Amino acid sequence: MKQTKLTGYPSIDKPWLKYYSEEAINAPLPECTMYEAAYSGNEDHLDKVIFEFYGRKITAKQFFDRVDDVAAALTSLSIKHGDTVTICMLNTPETVYLMYAINKIGAIANLLCPVSPKEELLHDINLCKSEVLFTLDIFQDKMLEIIDHTCIKKVVVAKLKQSMSLPFRIAVTIIKKQKSIPLAEDLRFLTWNHFMKHKDYSFVVNHDPKDVAAIVYTGGTTGGSKGVALTNYSIVATAWQYIHGGADIERNDTWAEVLPLFIAYGVSCALQIPLMVGIKIHLRLPMTDTIDQLARFRPNHIMSGPDSWNQLAELAKDIDLSFLKEPISGGDTLPVPVEQKVNSYLDKQGSKYPLMNGYGMSEVCAAVSCNNIRIHKEGTVGIPFVKNIVSAFDIDTQEEKKTGEEGELCICTPSMMWGYVNNKAETENIARKHSDGKVWIHTGDLGFIDEDGFIHINGRLKRYLMRYWSDGVKKIFCPDIERHLIKCPIIENCVIVPVTADLGQAPHAYVILKDKSMPKKEAVDAIKGYCEQKIGEVYRPDSFTIVQNYPHTKVGKIDYRALEKRAAKEA
Repeated sequence: MKQTKLTGYPSIDKPWLKYYSEEAINAPLPECTMYEAAYSGNEDHLDKVIFEFYGRKITAKQFFDRVDDVAAALTSLSIKHGDTVTICMLNTPETVYLMYAINKIGAIANLLCPVSPKEELLHDINLCKSEVLFTLDIFQDKMLEIIDHTCIKKVVVAKLKQSMSLPFRIAVTIIKKQKSIPLAEDLRFLTWNHFMKHKDYSFVVNHDPKDVAAIVYTGGTTGGSKGVALTNYSIVATAWQYIHGGADIERNDTWAEVLPLFIAYGVSCALQIPLMVGIKIHLRLPMTDTIDQLARFRPNHIMSGPDSWNQLAELAKDIDLSFLKEPISGGDTLPVPVEQKVNSYLDKQGSKYPLMNGYGMSEVCAAVSCNNIRIHKEGTVGIPFVKNIVSAFDIDTQEEKKTGEEGELCICTPSMMWGYVNNKAETENIARKHSDGKVWIHTGDLGFIDEDGFIHINGRLKRYLMRYWSDGVKKIFCPDIERHLIKCPIIENCVIVPVTADLGQAPHAYVILKDKSMPKKEAVDAIKGYCEQKIGEVYRPDSFTIVQNYPHTKVGKIDYRALEKRAAKEA
């Protein structure tokens, strides 16, 4: 890339582009559907195994043939282009067949978490006016309880063990004592096998990249969840940029999929990336133990949350990790002390690659930046993908901040969502046109872009408290306190939440210690002493709770709302 005179503004200078080739910078993004991009990556290698699910190996040919069969079965249920089909399942082959069959005929996959509260499931089903729902036998009773309050006319039930190999099915039955679950006695319910008996291959294949492909739901860490509509183009753009962004990924690699497929990362990254490359996916039930997957399958690529990597380093098991090419972390902030501890462990166990910390949100298909072996800076979430622009903006004026200046991080990307489903007001609130004419997603995260183009996250913008101080009210951002507090030598991680005080609010700290065996009273006394010496009085937490870990949302982020509720009860 040719060097031009720098303006100091990241959106203009794009300092991250110096790490990319001219070919990657100038290459057009694919304009195709999810299905077409996946098929293109495998059409010359149809005999290669691309899925392994509890002993069952599935080749590319078997996969795409099965997708065609499911598409025909959907057509026999009168599902057509533009219809919304709800999938309330876990990581099984049937889930993947459905996602790509729905995509092939131009319908929309409404992806729900089956362990969500019934009220949330009702909202998310009715939001999209789905008439057909797919679920697993272990969740059918829950669906039976809510179906009368929805538009659902048919519920197709697959067995959790449906595609497991025979030895695994026997093992699950005997060892896990999981007996066969009979189909619900309701005429609207039918088995997966019955669904697959009726096929209509007259369906028309969809080719429109602008169509909405999937609806996923936000984690709700700072508010109620919303349906995020993602297009074919945005999903494929995310996967393409990851593949062409310096990742060490090739066809003979393996990918362990342990995060749920019903989140944005599951759609745009966990499936689309490996399928577009044609690598083998170890498909597992979501949130399967990271340590177990590493030891059992020796995957080259695995993504998990910061807590899982921290746990791995804490246990310090003597596992050969020389096979790792991309140990990926995302979904939440990664404190530098934790990152250093994990990287020290990875290095000791033979991994040539440090932890690849990335950044994104559901509204931009889960991923907009990442560190990798070639482009890496500790304490950051990497550089923007080649077609993305990330910069910090003034919270009040929306004027762009210069390099190194903190503001609200905003993202301009081809991976931007179509919008929130039936929620124009919230869509316009998060996706705003700036004075440069570009539409930017407002992340609600505080941070800055450094001179090399790396993104630094300093915390959530909306996490603040109103504290009465010196006869006035001061707005204090929780991340500001956390940044100071985490420098305390005995603290590994900390979260500040507001609690009700005599006037206004006060900060309460939930602290994870580096030394888990340290007595709590001794630790709190030491932290208070540190605060008195190093932190201004207005920013000092009024109270402390020592914890071993934090609660998380269903997408793996720290659940600040749960901590606030806990603090309110303990106050």
